[in-house]
Amino acid sequence: MKACYSCKSKPTKNGVYKSELEHFIFSQIPKDNTHYHKIGSPSRMIENLKPNTCIFYFATSKRPITYPLNKFEDAYGKLKNSGVTRTDSKGKAKFFLECPQVYKSLSGKVHERHLHYLYWNETSKSWNQNLYTQPLICNVNQEYVKKYMSKALLIDALPEKMYEKKHIKGAYNLPINKRTTKENIEKIVKKRFNKTSKHIPIIIYCYNNQCDAGEKVLKRLNKLGYNNIVHYVNGIKSWKGPVECL
Repeated sequence: MKACYSCKSKPTKNGVYKSELEHFIFSQIPKDNTHYHKIGSPSRMIENLKPNTCIFYFATSKRPITYPLNKFEDAYGKLKNSGVTRTDSKGKAKFFLECPQVYKSLSGKVHERHLHYLYWNETSKSWNQNLYTQPLICNVNQEYVKKYMSKALLIDALPEKMYEKKHIKGAYNLPINKRTTKENIEKIVKKRFNKTSKHIPIIIYCYNNQCDAGEKVLKRLNKLGYNNIVHYVNGIKSWKGPVECL
């Protein structure tokens, strides 16, 4: 799977992330702004950053969504999913990252997938202590879906009539045109796993890579506390595998 994600939400500055990571992470930040990328595959371009400056970025390490959730120390480890890059004159920079795992924070809360970054202070020749956190949506391909779908909850985000016409075999429907409620998702989770848990692995999809229904329903689930989610970006249109009709 390529390291591919979308970053359409605005970053947050400091907050709970900094208080939880400060002592653990700040001892591991680079001593200078020498460029490096520990991960070889490029990710998408990140925009709306400060222009013409260096950035140190990091995230948790890659981990299968079907594995039990790690504590934050184990999820971040030695910051293997990190690098130093530079923004261009328009505030764009290419980050080299694998899809970060979700984890249990010090408070026990599980946050949505995200990356962090710090800006370089050219005057003091050191990293600024303000920690920015950028929410992420990890996009996965068909091979990934087929590998993990037997142990994950597969969700079709298309309207009910489209779901009934054709959907990936085993997928449940949480339609974009209807409200996503706590009761609805709990009912689906209980039916799929015979238990209720917000930490279950979820793969969500819609029609194709131009469809935003999957991302919108994913964000609704994030607000309800379901964060161990990835997005099958090519959707039902490109699916080559078993399908069902109702």
